[in-house]
Amino acid sequence: MARIVLFGATGYTGRLTAHALFEHGADFAIAGRNRSKLEELADATGHPDVRVAAIGDVDALIAALDGASVLITCVGPFVELGQTAVEAALAAGTHYIDIAGEGVFVARLIAEKDAAAKERGIVMAPCMGFDEVPGDVAVALATEGMRQAEVDLTYAVPTTPSVGTIKSSLGVVLAPGSRIVDGHPESVNAAQRSRWAPMPPPIGPRQSISVPLAIAHLAPMHVDLKRFETFFTVGRIQKALARPGLGALRAALKVPGASALADKAISLLPAGPGEEARTARWTILAEAADDSGWRNVVVQGRDGYGLTAQTLTAGAMALADRAGGATGVLPPVEAIGLDVLQKTLTDQDVQIDVYGPTDDPRGE
Repeated sequence: MARIVLFGATGYTGRLTAHALFEHGADFAIAGRNRSKLEELADATGHPDVRVAAIGDVDALIAALDGASVLITCVGPFVELGQTAVEAALAAGTHYIDIAGEGVFVARLIAEKDAAAKERGIVMAPCMGFDEVPGDVAVALATEGMRQAEVDLTYAVPTTPSVGTIKSSLGVVLAPGSRIVDGHPESVNAAQRSRWAPMPPPIGPRQSISVPLAIAHLAPMHVDLKRFETFFTVGRIQKALARPGLGALRAALKVPGASALADKAISLLPAGPGEEARTARWTILAEAADDSGWRNVVVQGRDGYGLTAQTLTAGAMALADRAGGATGVLPPVEAIGLDVLQKTLTDQDVQIDVYGPTDDPRGE
């Protein structure tokens, strides 16, 4: 019996993850709704077991989890499609890992499933993909030893997402999200707030706008925070158009049938970025400060989708070998461990730099 089951294996990220699991010698099976596509993928990834389970068919996915200890799900958007995997993992008593980015989904998972996961003795680790894993590592390193830290987390990322990311991103930018103010969660919308972000070279200082990521729900679970906000860098025109543009999009999608039409249009796009686009560099900056001082952490790498496949694989293999420890809904650093995640990042040529008051980020 396979120890790890990959659900949604034939999607863009799922395929990359299947190849990563194979390359790392994991004992895994692949699951999804289309047997022929699954068998084609199996032929290219060491012939793992193929298990058919469709979105909405919890019983079929429970059956697919027979003998497994970890479920990886790449089926999103998670607000609309994520519940099948959640319910199946809880029923089967199987550790759970996903690539969710929607704060609404993660907040609901914490509020509604944490107690059930603890009762079942399983770990539920959402957001184990590119967005939150490097961010969670950066925040953990930046706030080490701090009390009541104030943190700004800023992303500078390529603009060639997969179809699944586009659909999930609409949920992120169109729905209210969360930030931490005076130690308490507070609602915030995308583009509601802006700031100049002191990004490292070669990017340099850039304008940025608020984008409420799911990490705002996860970081407070393991970091003592007074304030926490997430931002994305933008150009001058993007910044000017962001708030009115998002408002118009929210209004347009309220028209009957508009959401379904938009979903069909997005589905006609290429499944994901090509090889050249995947080599684009991304940068994450965590700025942390408390009464004792400040610390910045810069995380830089390439190929966010390839990295997601690796963090999912590392996380699943770590949970498959897990004996004891905390259970329930956990952020990446607590679910998998800071050391494991740092090694996974650096093994993928991700650079992690830590700067304090006596450090010169220019290396002079």
